[in-house]
Amino acid sequence: MGLFDNIESKLGDIAGKVGLPADQVREIANTFQANLTSSEGNPAAALEATAAQHGVSVETIHEILNYGGGL
Repeated sequence: MGLFDNIESKLGDIAGKVGLPADQVREIANTFQANLTSSEGNPAAALEATAAQHGVSVETIHEILNYGGGL
């Protein structure tokens, strides 16, 4: 199972740990995945863009990704 599948399957648990609604965690993960593709696989650029788009910290996105199994 891949990172984004793991996030989806643990959505409620991850949302509780990071203090965000599950639908927002899903949107953040989807946006990060799209940004990762558009940044030619540059995780730092994808993190910064996703944080700016959703008004959350890069650290929060790191937490979401780590709870899903990490990059």
